[in-house]
Amino acid sequence: MRHKPTSSSTMAKSNRAFMLKKTTLICLSLFSPMLLACGPDFPLQLTQDRQSNLSYLPQTSFSQQLTALAKPLPWQYQDAPAAQEYLWDEVHSRYLSQTRAFENSELSEAHLILVNTLRDATGPIEAEQMAAKLDKDLPQALTWYTLGAVAFEAKDYDRASNYFSKIIKLPESERASRSLWALYSLSRIELILSKTSADPEHFNSANAYLTQLQTEVAQGAADPLRLSLASLGEQAYILLHQGQRSPQVANQGADGTELQMMLNPDALNKAIELYATQSVQGDSGGYDSLLMLSRTLMGKDIAELKPLLQQTSVQQLLIAYWQSSTNEFAYDGQLSEMGSKVAEILKVFPTDGLQLNHGDKLAAIYYQLGDYASAERLLTLAKPSGLTWWLTAKLMLQKGDQAEAAKAYAQAARHFPKQSDEALATVDAKETQQQAINADEDKATYCRIRAEQGVLSLERGEYVDALNHLLASGDEYWQDIAYVAERVLTTAELKLFIDEHVPLIAFEYPKDSDWYDNIEPINNRLRYLLGRRLLREGAIAEAPAYFPNPNLNASALAYGTELNAAKNATGIDSAKAYWAAAELARHQGMEILGFELAPDYAIYQGVFDLSDWNEPSKLAEKEQLRLNASQAVPDKRFHYRYTAAELANKASEHVPHNSQAYAALLCQATGWVLYRDQELALRYYKKYVANGPFVPWAENFGMQCEAPDFDGAVKRAQANEIAEWNALYHKLKKPVVFGVLAITGLLGVWWMRRRKAQA
Repeated sequence: MRHKPTSSSTMAKSNRAFMLKKTTLICLSLFSPMLLACGPDFPLQLTQDRQSNLSYLPQTSFSQQLTALAKPLPWQYQDAPAAQEYLWDEVHSRYLSQTRAFENSELSEAHLILVNTLRDATGPIEAEQMAAKLDKDLPQALTWYTLGAVAFEAKDYDRASNYFSKIIKLPESERASRSLWALYSLSRIELILSKTSADPEHFNSANAYLTQLQTEVAQGAADPLRLSLASLGEQAYILLHQGQRSPQVANQGADGTELQMMLNPDALNKAIELYATQSVQGDSGGYDSLLMLSRTLMGKDIAELKPLLQQTSVQQLLIAYWQSSTNEFAYDGQLSEMGSKVAEILKVFPTDGLQLNHGDKLAAIYYQLGDYASAERLLTLAKPSGLTWWLTAKLMLQKGDQAEAAKAYAQAARHFPKQSDEALATVDAKETQQQAINADEDKATYCRIRAEQGVLSLERGEYVDALNHLLASGDEYWQDIAYVAERVLTTAELKLFIDEHVPLIAFEYPKDSDWYDNIEPINNRLRYLLGRRLLREGAIAEAPAYFPNPNLNASALAYGTELNAAKNATGIDSAKAYWAAAELARHQGMEILGFELAPDYAIYQGVFDLSDWNEPSKLAEKEQLRLNASQAVPDKRFHYRYTAAELANKASEHVPHNSQAYAALLCQATGWVLYRDQELALRYYKKYVANGPFVPWAENFGMQCEAPDFDGAVKRAQANEIAEWNALYHKLKKPVVFGVLAITGLLGVWWMRRRKAQA
């Protein structure tokens, strides 16, 4: 007996009920504290909005540009730097300073207990009383430094200065590594006092202490806290403020108006050098100070700024600041306040002799301001560099000359690899943090240029060249690589390119890896993309070789094996193979059949759909035709589910229609597309209703399905065959009997007549 509902509304009602439950669960899950609040940082895709991306010039890092302003340190460190971390004090529920955090790793347990006891005293008097009882349990320098630190924290600067001064007078062997700490603390005290005094000796004394500190480090004193680096910033502060009226003593004129501190050009020049050296050597204080100084300079009137611009370091500092702020130059096609101020300063910016050294950077700033004529003029005077050629390429694109732009990109790419390779070759654990940053940013610039080369080749219809350039751009532009490989190149073109240029790279695949742990070599990912494309297009013999992951390779092989078996077998054996292939397509479809980008987004394991993230560029007809030829079938999210459903449907055609397997296969096919394609799901359901048997779970068809019982289908097929023979027997039984009787009668008549004739 077939299951025939009174109307099609039964299925619709159950679907609505299920969707209500599903929606409720999703809404409730939004309040789960375990869920991530944000998605990933989606990588840039230059093939979207190509004109804008090709015209855009990325701003550079401020810290990277400071290298040219720095000078080599006149000393070498004799020890590794201390961890620049604060330490959590569980007992008092507080963070300890870096000095105290270092003491926790430096001092013995016995000394640390005594030092912490002194530091936790209520004030310097109590600390002195406690220290008097210690006798010689602590080295003298350590006791004096701790007492000085307690007094310093209590703002008893005279008492603190007295203790710190005692330390630096001790013989070197008795200073207990506290000489540098004492010198730095003495300089801090002098600078604090300078804020409330007009006496210039405070600055002189502070500078003397800092100079002595640097001398001791140059002579081999251990400096794990890198106080000598911090001292550079303190000396720069002295240069900028020495000789100025203290803002706390006299911050107003006689008439009550605020006084503007005038920067001395020579002092400013030296201060910039000190801050830059501090920054380049890894102390963020120098970076922060130069950033604030740049903003101070930008806030000055042109008349006050003009004499300062005669200093080379001021020019370089402003250029560095501008290059790192170009994204703020304009909004909605109009110059911002900052962009207008930069344009105003450039009118008085010295250009005599500057072009040869910084012409490319100034040209870049003019380009970002939209003054293409000035940018082009400066490029003619600048020394050739990666930046000059990159800008030339962009200016050629502004003029619509793609051929010249392509030549300029090629020149730009030739400049950057050499710089990047040299920088990377010199960076190791002993080098500075800034060198590593510079190497990374040079590499990033090179990768961007190669990516833009790829986009330009794509625009020019040079599709294989486009993939070649993009592949050289690296992981950051993987989406662009995937777009060209998956959608623009034909499968034959992609396979030939990979076979010739993309060798497999040895890689140990982790047992468990989330989609965002995308650490597999880019060569392997591109081969994997080809493998999925081949499998989708039915090249099941070639595809598995391009699945580098052993587990996925096994799945791809199994999928191909089952499809071959399904086509070569008959009956229920064919159904079994189709079903096995269907299960692989449904449950591992993303891994072995999914598109890297739209519509499946295997790049994110399907977690995110970026189909509407960006409006695609208007494409050339040739590229659009290639996209049409390579699109998913059907072109719907998780398209492999439709493949799986159709394979299950094909399996149903090879089992008896009155078997449980027939109902189960169509139920599975329905469920796999139920909430993605209601029309297709209804088609499978109607097929079951028209041909299938009654099953108890048919009321929730597509939502509650049993696995197909192929053994039962075999028995059902045998029973069907017997039933067919029985039906044929009953159908032919009477006609056969009557026929035999008629033939017998005719033979009898014939025989009788023959006898009479013989007689």
